[in-house]
Amino acid sequence: MILACPGCDSRYDVTGYAVGQQFRCRCGAISTLEAPSPQAGRLACPQCGAGVAPTAAACDHCASHLLLKACPRCLSRVFHGHKHCPDCGGELAVAASGEPSAERSCPRCEQPLNARRVGDLVIDECTTCQGLFLDHVAVQRVVTDRQQARAEALLGELPTGVAPVQPAGGKLYVKCPVCATIMNRKLFAAGAGVIIDVCRAHGAWFDLGELPRVIEFVMSGGLEKAEKKEIARLRDDAKREQQSALYAQMMASRSASHHYAGQPSNGTAFVDLLFSLFG
Repeated sequence: MILACPGCDSRYDVTGYAVGQQFRCRCGAISTLEAPSPQAGRLACPQCGAGVAPTAAACDHCASHLLLKACPRCLSRVFHGHKHCPDCGGELAVAASGEPSAERSCPRCEQPLNARRVGDLVIDECTTCQGLFLDHVAVQRVVTDRQQARAEALLGELPTGVAPVQPAGGKLYVKCPVCATIMNRKLFAAGAGVIIDVCRAHGAWFDLGELPRVIEFVMSGGLEKAEKKEIARLRDDAKREQQSALYAQMMASRSASHHYAGQPSNGTAFVDLLFSLFG
């Protein structure tokens, strides 16, 4: 069972804990585990939308299996397959961040990370190398649900130095502070010039100065520009492939003409090819 913090929406795995147990989130908010509702809030199949009975194990319309689970935010019962809770609108697919009391260490210098709340976000920061870890909820709010006030609040709280060419500790690939899995190094977006370390299940690590650059890139419309460049690149690639296929077809036709006619070509096919490529 997953429980969402009412302050920052961080998710924690509270399977096996007793009803009434209180948990302290990394952001400082206190939440209490309450008993989930015994039935789904809105009785509709997540696959086809048909109405279903509270006790139904499968949809009568599309035969999809219906698995009840609790919404991490409001604890109302929802069907597995819904992206958002029909009652409170909370996102259901966000992975748990681990145990509520689990401590996190810096993947660079292995010092304890300090959780700090900035607005509606919670960030884990290292006071030694000044790196930052953001879980998926925080990353999504920065990148997808972008808001000027949130961006300004973050930029005002974050260190703006430049990370050294050689990362702290001399490690290029680092482990996720949550699950200790080696994270993937990825270019944030074309044109951003920032390579971040990403754990698919839990979040992303930003070395000193990287998160402010990402925020400024996003808020200035960098993602939209990168998307347009990618679309243009794909269009150019498709055009080149089409021209290459046309060239191969014409050369094959010319070769066949030589073979069967027994005489040299008059060059018409080559002229037509030039027109097709540069016209």
